[in-house]
Amino acid sequence: MNVTLEARAKINLGLRILGKRPDGFHDIRSIFQEITLCDMIRISTNPGSGAISISCSTDDVPSDSSNLAWMAADAFLKSTGELIDVKIDLEKNIPSRGGLGGGSSDAATVLKGLRQLTGRKDVDLLKIASKLGSDVPFFIRGGAASVEGRGELISSIPVIPFHAVLLHPLLRISTPWAYRAWDESMITSLTNNTMIRHYSALSAVWHEGKPFPHNLRNDFLPLLEKHFPEIALLAQFMANSQCINWGLSGSGPTFYALFKTKSRASCFSETLPGNFTLCRSAETVGASSNG
Repeated sequence: MNVTLEARAKINLGLRILGKRPDGFHDIRSIFQEITLCDMIRISTNPGSGAISISCSTDDVPSDSSNLAWMAADAFLKSTGELIDVKIDLEKNIPSRGGLGGGSSDAATVLKGLRQLTGRKDVDLLKIASKLGSDVPFFIRGGAASVEGRGELISSIPVIPFHAVLLHPLLRISTPWAYRAWDESMITSLTNNTMIRHYSALSAVWHEGKPFPHNLRNDFLPLLEKHFPEIALLAQFMANSQCINWGLSGSGPTFYALFKTKSRASCFSETLPGNFTLCRSAETVGASSNG
């Protein structure tokens, strides 16, 4: 038995870090929005003893038990007691360590795929997902949501229709590193006044004079500007561009620019200095990439 599923990326429409928790995680406040950029995952099962194997289309993603998709399969089998072997074929399209939730989405998709293949509708996937990572529970539901706590407090909201241009510099940023750096530097004392002015403009205007519904400020951005000259240059480029609604997703380094129409997104992409991806909010189907 096998199934092939999309594992969609997300972008953060703003991300505030509220502080470090006693358990070592951080309280955040953010809007998560699924987009049509996705990995493709083929899951195959056979009667067996719980063996798990995984293959990946790129060398920069592990094909062993350190892969979050492998961990998701292992957690599902342990939770259900199913005596099956699982094979996962992962076609990566979401940039690794790009702030787009690719690994978390892969894990959630494996959980949903295994529930579909085994028919175990009684399994609480959210409970399993919460033990795998802070972002994994969101991808069980998908769509758009207001997310708080360490990521476990999820309130669904209406999907916001937009066309997005993603711009990802040739960097990989580890989320645990970003939070450690935030703790060490006390980012609130490093606030960049120039970026605050950019943010003020960002969240106030949508095309045709209609307000964009969310503040796009990301508290990681001033920190990343300090550590990575490429991020600082790209942020300045975005601030000086004709796009009003742009931001940084997650812990970076991927930036996004939001538009109401595909034609405006395409026109903006022609001005970009590096690799980019065109996609939509996940209420629609289809994504395309260019470099």
